[in-house]
Amino acid sequence: MSSPAVPVTVISALSRTSREQLVAAALRERQHVLAVGYEVEPGGTDVRVVRRIVDHRGLQHQEVVELTGCCLACTVRADVGPALELGLASGRWREVVLALPAAVTARSIATAVGERDGAYVDTLTTVVDGCLLEADLNGDVLLAEGGLAAAATDRRSTAQLLAEQVEDADVLAVTGLHRMAPEDARRAQALLSHLAPLALQVLLAEDLTGAGSVIGTGRFDGSCRPVDRERLTALAAGLCPPSCGVTTVVWQADAALHPGRLSAALPSLLGPVLRSRGWITLAGRDGQRVRWESAGGGLSFGDPVADPAATGCHLVLTGTDVAEAELVTTLDACLAEPGESCEDDPFADALAAGPR
Repeated sequence: MSSPAVPVTVISALSRTSREQLVAAALRERQHVLAVGYEVEPGGTDVRVVRRIVDHRGLQHQEVVELTGCCLACTVRADVGPALELGLASGRWREVVLALPAAVTARSIATAVGERDGAYVDTLTTVVDGCLLEADLNGDVLLAEGGLAAAATDRRSTAQLLAEQVEDADVLAVTGLHRMAPEDARRAQALLSHLAPLALQVLLAEDLTGAGSVIGTGRFDGSCRPVDRERLTALAAGLCPPSCGVTTVVWQADAALHPGRLSAALPSLLGPVLRSRGWITLAGRDGQRVRWESAGGGLSFGDPVADPAATGCHLVLTGTDVAEAELVTTLDACLAEPGESCEDDPFADALAAGPR
């Protein structure tokens, strides 16, 4: 008779220290848990991907994993199956924690775990330092500049990565609130609620007591596609009232945006907005809808939206101290009039180059 499948909690964090400390605290509280962790470490002229298997007693196995195609995410995806087989071979463990390098998103790895017999994804947990949350979301430092990029082509910023980690989470393990004034701590919690209204927030004390509660929650829904999750989040975010200076605005229109006016308005649009997602239609592009995503001061356009239910423009914008009426007025003013000329398109090169 085969053993029952083991639940896996995937842990993400922008900070390696925060991630390692949370895993160690969780293992102390739940000694039937095995942790498999990946990190990128310098190794002479090259980088090394190191896989470590630990339990509450300490390090049990360590191995350097060969980099697959110069892509960190590809390397982890390819290695997760063999790593789980190795770690679970003894049959001793009832749960697994999978700790990822900062640049590898949990949702990108979840399918790799789901394809393996003997294990399944149970929870996606993101560790967030409340003290750094707003500053990190408002930054424009590229992952490559901090040595965190997943590949040579990884052009994401730390703000974009953190936003993705927060929005992917089933559970948010929030640390650092003890170092903040009460009103600032409430503001951080409100910001997380607006960015990830479906996630459970677990507030951890300085000694990380209660870390075990952020694993094995059973909150992961493998049938929920990213587009489904985004729709649910947008609906929930629309119901989040402004709190502690945090506001989410859901803006939509049946018309297309004038590329010239939109380009000119971007500084005033993105200035107060920490995160925005959705899709837009640019006039002069035959009704083609494209993905829109911003984090901090950076804006990126993604693949054309294939969803037949998506029409015109639909944006969910979250920020602090946002003047909602002014934001809506600015967006409305960017809409193109019927028959208006749009020959000069400042976004032509970006869209021709594909997602960026």
